[in-house]
Amino acid sequence: MTESYPALQQHSFYNPYPRCVFLQLTIKPSDISQGELILDLNCSFNEQEKSLLNGQIKFGVKGGNLNLKVTEATIMEPKLNGNVPFKLIESYDNCAVWHLTPQTGQSIIKLEHNAPLAAIKNLHPSSTITLSYTVNLVDISITDVTGLWLHDIHPNKHSILERKLAQFLCQERLYPEISLIELTTGSSEEGQNIDRPKTDINPQHLAQLHQLIDKIYEVETNDLLALANIAKLEPQKDFAGGNFLAGELSGIELSGANLTQSNFRGANLTDADLSEAVLSHARFSGADLSGVYLGNSNLQHADFYRSSLALANLIGADLRGANLENVNLSQTNLSGANVKGAKFGNNEGITPELQTSLEARGAIFSES
Repeated sequence: MTESYPALQQHSFYNPYPRCVFLQLTIKPSDISQGELILDLNCSFNEQEKSLLNGQIKFGVKGGNLNLKVTEATIMEPKLNGNVPFKLIESYDNCAVWHLTPQTGQSIIKLEHNAPLAAIKNLHPSSTITLSYTVNLVDISITDVTGLWLHDIHPNKHSILERKLAQFLCQERLYPEISLIELTTGSSEEGQNIDRPKTDINPQHLAQLHQLIDKIYEVETNDLLALANIAKLEPQKDFAGGNFLAGELSGIELSGANLTQSNFRGANLTDADLSEAVLSHARFSGADLSGVYLGNSNLQHADFYRSSLALANLIGADLRGANLENVNLSQTNLSGANVKGAKFGNNEGITPELQTSLEARGAIFSES
């Protein structure tokens, strides 16, 4: 560090789930610009195990935001931009935000990353540097559950309970941030390990969760929307990021819902209404979407590999970057769909006229 700037030291640290998200900052003088300091980021993401009620859950993140804030200092250059999988989405003199880009088909991010984060300047005796990682419900993925319910549970009940566990975890333990580091130039006790307001899960909330699990397991209906109502989940927003593996969703009405990053692999979605829904990075591989209504839906980077879209309506849908290889396209309506960069190939039912139209609009056809 340069002698002209006060030394930075760790003032506070919060990292209760270090396998899930771990952040570390190191500081060094810039080799290029006199008086600048470089913040180096060391971070890792993986699966975390946690005891809950009379069982165990495993969870991880598949998205979220990395937030850098400074006071009495200036961020000269955010340097993490362009380093996959982080994308700079906000940058000012006193703050910068990077979004961890989701990868279609991944249940969680497994990553170790070490790179320069930002250059800072104009430190003062009262400067602070805060780095945090924040998540929303869509970013939380439950990867395994043991001991909380029997294995004979219907896939729809399993989906709802997983979403409820993710919501519970997000509200009780991962808010307002899952990880935080604060550096300061002021005099304070170095290395203080702070805790957030929600240190312990409220026993009453735990009891309510236990009762809900029992209720969902025992209720006679397997209707997904009825189960969501019992669980007090709002399908229009709380299903985002959900796992609906092998779900029975035939005829379901989710028009306009936020279903980004959701997993519908092997699900039955025949005649479902998903018009104008946000389904970017969703996974439909092996699913039956025959007759589904996807008009004007956002399907960017969605994966339809080996699914059926026979008789489906995708008028005006945004399919940029989507994977439609080995998809049944018999009598599929793709009029007005944005297919730039979408991948096709080995498609049952596709006509030469449709292929020509798709290629003219920017679709990519692989060789058979």
